[in-house]
Order: sequence, then C-alpha cells, then structure tokens
Amino acid sequence: MTEADVIRAETDVLVIGGGIAGIFAAVSAARRGARILIVDKGWVGFSGMSIWADTFCVFDEKEGHSEEQWHRAVAMNGGYVNNRDYLDMLIQDSAARWRDLLDWGAIGTDKFGDALRKQIKKHKIKTIERTMLTDLLVEEGKAVGAIGFSIDRPECICVNAKAVLMCAGAGGYKPHGFPISNMTFDGDGMAYRAGLAISGKEFSDTHLTNAAHPGYSWGIGDIKWGPGIVKTGPPAMPSSEEKRGLSLEPYFQAHKGRAPIVMSPPMGGPQGPYPGFKYRGEHPGPQEMVGGAATGMAVHKAEGIVPADSQCRTHMPGLFAAGDALSSMLCGGRYSGIGFSFAGSAVQGFRAGKAAADYALQNPRTRVRESWVKDKAREIFSPLTRNKGFSPRWVTQMLQATMFPYYILYVKREDRLKGALANIEFLRDHCVPKMYAKDLHELRLVHETGNMVLNAEMKLRASLFRKERRGMHYREDYPIRDDDNFLAWVHVCKGKDGTMQVKKVPVPRKWRPPAELSYAERYVHRFPGEMEFLGKRRRE
Repeated sequence: MTEADVIRAETDVLVIGGGIAGIFAAVSAARRGARILIVDKGWVGFSGMSIWADTFCVFDEKEGHSEEQWHRAVAMNGGYVNNRDYLDMLIQDSAARWRDLLDWGAIGTDKFGDALRKQIKKHKIKTIERTMLTDLLVEEGKAVGAIGFSIDRPECICVNAKAVLMCAGAGGYKPHGFPISNMTFDGDGMAYRAGLAISGKEFSDTHLTNAAHPGYSWGIGDIKWGPGIVKTGPPAMPSSEEKRGLSLEPYFQAHKGRAPIVMSPPMGGPQGPYPGFKYRGEHPGPQEMVGGAATGMAVHKAEGIVPADSQCRTHMPGLFAAGDALSSMLCGGRYSGIGFSFAGSAVQGFRAGKAAADYALQNPRTRVRESWVKDKAREIFSPLTRNKGFSPRWVTQMLQATMFPYYILYVKREDRLKGALANIEFLRDHCVPKMYAKDLHELRLVHETGNMVLNAEMKLRASLFRKERRGMHYREDYPIRDDDNFLAWVHVCKGKDGTMQVKKVPVPRKWRPPAELSYAERYVHRFPGEMEFLGKRRRE
C-alpha cells in the first residue's frame, strides 16, 4: 500500500452498516442537520438480514395492549435478564416507526429495499458500498471514525467522523438454512479490539431447517410470504407446554438420538406463524426438521456491544450502537415475540441516530494520526503479501467443524466446551495470523474468518462462565437456574494483557422477579430434568 492508495472521507456521523437499524439511524441523524455517511459491506437497504424482514411488532394501547403485560411476558420468556429500559423504548416508539414505514411506502410491497434506499436519497445521505471496515479509529479515548478496504478495488478507506454509529448487525459461522451467512460479527470484532465489552454470547439462536433440503432458508417447502411486512402484536405469555418455534426441543431430541424431529405444522398454526402469512398452494403438512440453521448467531438483540445507558450510547465517547450490534437485551435470553427484531432495530436505530447527531453537532472534530493510518493500512492488506500459510476457507471449515455440532452451542457441558475452546485457541494463535489472500475477495474472507474465530472464543468462554441454565443457554451439567449467582449479564472484554476476560454484571434489583414467587412460578419454561432435581432436593 502507498499513500495514494488511502482514500479519505470526512463526515459528522459515520453509520457502519446499511440494514434496518443503519437506515433508521441515518435518516434520524440527517433530520437533526448532521452530515451522514453510511459504509456497508454489501448494498444499503439489501444488506445483512434486512431483506428478510417480514414482521414488525407494534405496541398499541388502542388495541388493548398493556405495558405491564408486555413487561411480564418478556421477563418470564427471557429469564429475567432482559433490559426493561430498552423494552420501554420499543413500547414508546414502535408505533411511530411503523408510521414511518407506511409513509415510506415500505409496507405492502415486494420492493422493501428500494423503499429504504429512496429515503437515503431523499435525505441526501452519502454511501460507500461494498467496503468492509475492519477497525475503529480511536483518539484521546474517543471514537473518531473507522478504517477498512474496498472489496472491488485495492483501496484503503479511512473515514474521519465526529461520531460513529455501529449498526453492523450480528453474525453466524456461515451456516446453511438461515439468512445469516454473510454476517460475521464485524461490529463486535471492531468494538472488542478497541477495548469495549461484548455481552449476550451464551444465548444461542435455535432456528430450524428442513431435513430434506436444509440449505433452503426457511426449510418448509414452497412458501409465499403474504402481503409484504406484517404488523404483529403483544408477546405471548410463556407456557410450560410450548415446544414449537424458537425452542431447544429439537436439540434435546437430537441428544436422545431422535433427530430429525417431526413438526406439524412446521411454523405456527394452520395459517402459519402470524396473520397474513400464506403458503403457496396447499399446506405443506408434517415436516422433518433439524436444528443449526443459524449456528453462531445469538438471540436477537442479546449479543453485541454493552450499552452505557438507555439511549444507545456505549462506554466509549463518540460511539453509539443499535439493532443486533447492540447488546440491548431487549428480549433477554430467549426471543419473546414475533416482530421484536425488526421493530427493535428500527426503534433503536432512530434513537441512536438522534443521539449521535446531537453529539456530533456539539463536539469538534478530532484528527487521526497519519502514522497510525499508514500502519493500519499495511496491516489490513498484509494477507495479500503472503503466498503461503492457511486459506481462510480452510480455517472457516475447521471453525465450523468445532462449533457446528449441536452438543457444543445448544446442549452444553464443561468438558465439551473446554475441548472446543482448545481448538479455537489453536486457530486463533496458529492459523489466523498466517492466513493469506490471493485477491480482494479472499482478503474479505480473511478478515471475516478472524472475526468469526474471535466470536467463537467469546461464545465458549461466556458459556463456560454461566454455570446454570437460562433462556437459550442450556448446561447439561447444571440442573437449574441459579438466581443467586447468575441473575446477571455476562460480559467479555480484552484485558490489559491482551487475553479475553469474562465477568458478570448483576441485573438491577428492581428488575428481579418477585421474591414471593416460587421457582415453578418464576420459570414456566421447563428444561429436561429440572423439576425432578428440585423434587429430589426438597425430599433430601
């Protein structure tokens, strides 16, 4: 790389990621009068999981919705580790964001992404697409931009900004069967390397897919998705009999040697999972389903950068986050209701955009050290200078072989987690630093693979640390939830010595379940064997 190869840009607010959270953030910030630049690894409006948005949860008092009922349902579903401030944000703002979508012409259309892009043009928001940002720019302890590279041209892209808004989404280990394969925890990687804490990694998403054709995104046959985006309502109260949807039941059955599991109907009731859903042709009938379609992804809104407050600020001045890039714990340890992900991204993005714009307009620009930019540019492109080492595709395969088995991230036990961690540590220390790239496409794979390996270590360490069962975290070697020790959030961060550190932060006492409730009343969702264990303990 030479000086001429570094392309520089300046803006008030840099939005990293052009999905739902990123677009709502950019529009909100632009309305405050700030200059906005969105940088996206793909195409703004069609990036990440945005093109799969189909349900939007709206709180509406006119329809009889109750704040108390919403809070109770989400807390009980999520194992009482949800963040009630962010649920309040959804309750307060979801109706307004739904009206935005109606005004934008994004409802009732099969051109959802186009409707979002029109808003970018309308608000004169600049974009840089097909560009992967790899590192945050930090000066004087503040986030002042980001640096990365173009996927199409041998150019280093360096953006100096007054505020940075992380909307890069979540990630997975490039599994088949769910639309997460192009997302690789890039935002978490940037934040972790900059010294920020990451949370929610132990709560694994449990999406299923069809055993007959597991690569098909929704895995249940020939589907018509109804009239565009559908408005949904309150989260369902938990039931001890609930085994459908995003549950661990298929993984428990696999552990007993009973996979694949037959589910009928495969998604929700006879009319599908929500009003407006339509099957093309006849109802598909019973389906054999298997798990692992989203392996690596956590429960929506659980994993990501730890927030510093209830307005999407992080613990680094100048850095904000929203959507699946923020560990808002909107639902806690278990996904609570259809449409929470889409609505949560829109609501948080809009709030974060306002906060980031106000910060940018009130603070002067901090320049980036040129020497740091040059060093980082050389580091980013260094895999292209190697002609030997490890292919990122091979390292990804080794990562998948370690993390894909159901008995690692779904049915967990200490010895298996430690064995997987030993493999991941080897990849981290021996393979990741020696990956090579033959072209810019492989350079992207190198950086993505590094982020996936880092994330795998986070997930394994967080899962080892939480010595209990809660939400979508199931430890085979710990029979019950442990409120005394783990009614808390698990944070991972980079220590001063460079090693990964893990700690717990207790959930505020005011959000804990009422002390007068018995265990069975607090936790309606049943894990295998827990009631038998409690009965035996009482008898003893």
